[in-house]
Amino acid sequence: MGKVEVKYWFKAARPKTLPVSMAPVVMAVAFSALYTSVSWLPAAICLAFAVMAQVLSNLVNDYADGLKGSDNDRLGPQRMVASGLIPEKTMLRGIIVWSILTFIVGCTLLLWGGWILLPFGLVIMLCALAYSSGPYPLSRHALGDLAVVLFYGIAPVVLTFFIQTGLVNHKIIIAGLAVGLVADKLLIVNNYRDVDQDLSNGKKTTVGIFGKQVMGTAYCLITAMAVALGFIFMHGIISAWIWLISVVPYLIYALRVNSKFMSLKDKGTGINKLIGLSSLEAIIFALTVTIVIILKICLKI
Repeated sequence: MGKVEVKYWFKAARPKTLPVSMAPVVMAVAFSALYTSVSWLPAAICLAFAVMAQVLSNLVNDYADGLKGSDNDRLGPQRMVASGLIPEKTMLRGIIVWSILTFIVGCTLLLWGGWILLPFGLVIMLCALAYSSGPYPLSRHALGDLAVVLFYGIAPVVLTFFIQTGLVNHKIIIAGLAVGLVADKLLIVNNYRDVDQDLSNGKKTTVGIFGKQVMGTAYCLITAMAVALGFIFMHGIISAWIWLISVVPYLIYALRVNSKFMSLKDKGTGINKLIGLSSLEAIIFALTVTIVIILKICLKI
């Protein structure tokens, strides 16, 4: 692939964003424990596949935006192709190799979930590639938020749960929707920061269409939406009061992040510090649900 320092590939993978792909798998495994004994090997493979698919999407985004010139003079973290730290051809070869590895890892899940998983896995991989590239890049046509909710929320939660239990129900779909919405806060942060540059490059995002004020409000309201959805998907598992008490630590964290977002005077480079904070919010939400379920199982709360 050409000699490129490992640290540049590490930066291209965008490790600060990876908790958003871990969160739905963690939450789905916890939910499956209510129905069956957890099979830890496929759970670990689900986690690996989810993270690898996100890394693939990040690499493709770096490559595609570098080719289009969208990352020139960017306000966000340095991109490897645009900065010349990873040559275009080297990045393309890396994407091909990583795609093959991701596909192989995903295919091993067929041993537990059956061939019905194959089309879903292929769609996940294709969307990882199509998010920033291809004839109709999702991120350039205001479909990024929908893609995040689907592929960092509903899809990984439902598929991981299915692999563990062989079941799908409305509660697990709503749980996927909740964590997907929280994951979308990361995308809103990125699009909020880059809105002027995106508009000048012809890239349509929800921030560009609806404006900063509307999407800034949406960023904060997602916290309340996720908690509200929790009352639905935790109904019948724990009481509403236990959910309300359990979710307090998540609310404290999320409200602090929302406050930092609203108080930022520099909505350009100053917003970069919220990338990691917004990404962590998804895993904190998932861990909140996980801890409640563990307490339910162990203490019969």
